[in-house]
Amino acid sequence: MNVRADAMAVVVAVLLVATGPVVAVTGAASAGQRQSSPFAVQQDRIDADEVRMDVALRPNGTAEWTLEFWVRLDDEESTTAFESLQEEIRNDPENHTQSFADRMNETVATASTATGREMTADGFDVTTARQSLAREYGVVRYTFRWEGFAAVEGDDLRAGDAVEGLYLDDGTRLLLTWPKGYERTSVTPEPDDERDRAVIWRGGGTDFVSGEPQIVVTDGGAGPSTAAMATAAVILGGLAVAGAWWYRTRGSATAGTTGGGDGRESDSDSEPVPTGGSGTAPTAATDDGSTSTGTADAPDTDLLSNEEQVRRLIAERGGRMKQQAVVEELGWTDAKTSKVVSGLREDGRLESFRLGRENVLSLPEADDEQSEGSSEGNT
Repeated sequence: MNVRADAMAVVVAVLLVATGPVVAVTGAASAGQRQSSPFAVQQDRIDADEVRMDVALRPNGTAEWTLEFWVRLDDEESTTAFESLQEEIRNDPENHTQSFADRMNETVATASTATGREMTADGFDVTTARQSLAREYGVVRYTFRWEGFAAVEGDDLRAGDAVEGLYLDDGTRLLLTWPKGYERTSVTPEPDDERDRAVIWRGGGTDFVSGEPQIVVTDGGAGPSTAAMATAAVILGGLAVAGAWWYRTRGSATAGTTGGGDGRESDSDSEPVPTGGSGTAPTAATDDGSTSTGTADAPDTDLLSNEEQVRRLIAERGGRMKQQAVVEELGWTDAKTSKVVSGLREDGRLESFRLGRENVLSLPEADDEQSEGSSEGNT
């Protein structure tokens, strides 16, 4: 079998039939089931062992979609085929995303007509990665933005009608997350699993009917209200007036003390202790002549890249950390975390190993320091 034929054994073909707002993800094993769906994800000649769909809602109703197809690399033939496909995608990603984008645009247009809501899709991308869990997997990952996926109704986000009747076969899962500050109001049907700001439905145990899936989340009002801000401004203003009055009163008292009596001045009266400003801590001179108040500003995580956030978090935890803990700490999806971790591993800036059923991430420099410490202890 030539290399091209091997590669085609794991190529993911996205087939679309624009007939309604229903989305179906099927493999060869489920051929013939719900073929009237807007798109059916199938594989040429072999099935993906797992299909993962991650949908991350945004406050404006946009959804960040990630579709991952996991193929088990359990022999030399499947490994060679995936490596060939991986090389093709790296060299010409647009060739692999164009047809996917065209068909998804048709699907989004169909969903827009069915829901009466304006929708568009953009930001299409495709990447590949290898994941070492209990087994070695090759992963083909498509990502795109679906604008208008959720309906914005006041403080509520209502999602699910664009993929009503979604069919999940065995080995397929749908994960839906919502923004920070939002609280889940209702979800139908009952999810198979729950996480912080996320619900999961798994194929084989879930069968969506008309009106499903549906989830409603409400803005919890995490930010300060206008009334609270006004109250805070009044309080701060009052404190400022009181501080100014105290300063003037204190200054008058000091002047009266030094100017009266028998004319003698003490060092403590004539030279008040500097305060570095109104109630602030004394400043300390540095080697270069500048001054410091003794406090340091913590770095703003918004200014860090995704990779820097992961490495910084692991460093703060001693150089090693479970991947699932990274997901929970950063509030990311599994797909986003996996993508960032894969990139760091390929660059040699992160290592991973299995500990039971958990994937543990470690910084190479942390492992080096531990090795050096062990060597010094043995000498």
